[in-house]
Amino acid sequence: MIYSEEMLAKLRDLVSINSVQSAPLPNAPFGEGPRKALDYTLNLCKELGFRVKDVDGYCGWAEVGEGELFGVLAHLDTVPLGDDGWKCPPLSGQIIDGEIYGRGTVDDKGPLINALYAVKSLLDEGKLPKKRIRFIFGCNEETEWHCIERYLLTEEIPTQAISPDGDYPVINCEKGLGHYELSMPCPECLLALKAGERVNMVPDKAYAEISTTSDVTVTYALSHDVTIKKDGDKWIVTASGRAAHGSTPHLGVNALLKVINTISSLDDVLSALAKGFESTDGSSCGIGFSDEVSGNLTMTVGYGKIEDGLLKFGLDIRFPVSFTNDDVYNGLKKAFPFAEVTLKHAHPCLYFPKDHPFVQTLLASYIEVTGDVNAQPQTIGGATYARAIPNTLAFGPVFPDRENLCHQVNERVSLEDFEKNFLILRSAFDKLCF
Repeated sequence: MIYSEEMLAKLRDLVSINSVQSAPLPNAPFGEGPRKALDYTLNLCKELGFRVKDVDGYCGWAEVGEGELFGVLAHLDTVPLGDDGWKCPPLSGQIIDGEIYGRGTVDDKGPLINALYAVKSLLDEGKLPKKRIRFIFGCNEETEWHCIERYLLTEEIPTQAISPDGDYPVINCEKGLGHYELSMPCPECLLALKAGERVNMVPDKAYAEISTTSDVTVTYALSHDVTIKKDGDKWIVTASGRAAHGSTPHLGVNALLKVINTISSLDDVLSALAKGFESTDGSSCGIGFSDEVSGNLTMTVGYGKIEDGLLKFGLDIRFPVSFTNDDVYNGLKKAFPFAEVTLKHAHPCLYFPKDHPFVQTLLASYIEVTGDVNAQPQTIGGATYARAIPNTLAFGPVFPDRENLCHQVNERVSLEDFEKNFLILRSAFDKLCF
């Protein structure tokens, strides 16, 4: 296929840049890595013939054409690489058995490369865009969205847009999102706790130190693959799990919860936390909300730590469109009366009726390439840039029969799906912008 080798080469270049957010630097508000990724992408877009702008390192954009502005919202930052279990180095872009591995291959560097070359291919055929197509590159999507906030303050807003950072066939509904922190006095028996790097990831490692233990603690640990070792006058508790995106906690194994459950018999607060955290649909802590349009709430306990003498947990909660963050907050306050509950970060719900013309146009492109005439719009818990700008939908790249490897060890995309995503995006751009 045309551009296959060039697209893969550019993706490998981009994946090789560690764009996890780090300490701010001049003209690099999210650190050196996101800055390097932005520079690389802007230079690539210049080579492809686009006009470009660097928005003070917060984000950048590249555009082609004239007239009404159509946006393509993607991001260059990634979640942390993860320590163990990678089949190959996470920045290598190595191809193994027909799949390209690396952090960002799915979320969101791979889809961005596909989208750029989809437009490039149409231009190279001599087609003229009827709209101005602008690619917007965020550098802070995985944390606080300050990148897109800056864009909205200073740059032109598209009248319509897509974000290639979700699932196929097309996302017409995104659940509301709230990142909450529970904070409480630390039980005396708990000396240390460390688990999770980001609230929107299922933690795959957890570590705790306790001052005492019991037969119940040891028995639970032995039957749940948790390690307890005596170290002087304390005990070290460790557990491993499987990372997953915060919106799909059922796909992971939460190492933090394994540790909390192990030590829950040592203190009433720990026991209450273990019971409240038990279900990934929120039903164990009174927020098991659901509706017909968007399904069930999901809850991930993304981190646990001791800070300034306080025990703190981060909760990633994706709630159905019929409910609000106030509903979630009130439920958490009731379930955990001993804790201070703080909403740290939030995104509103997004919903388009399935028969909306924009939804149907994107769906038609998916069907055209895949031949799946039974395909239907989908609801996700993931928060995409589609929420940031009116009249925007998430479109691809994860296919319905594929495991979603966003945020996971061994994130990868098959070469077949990589090229198929290019073709679907090309069809969509042709229908919407040419």
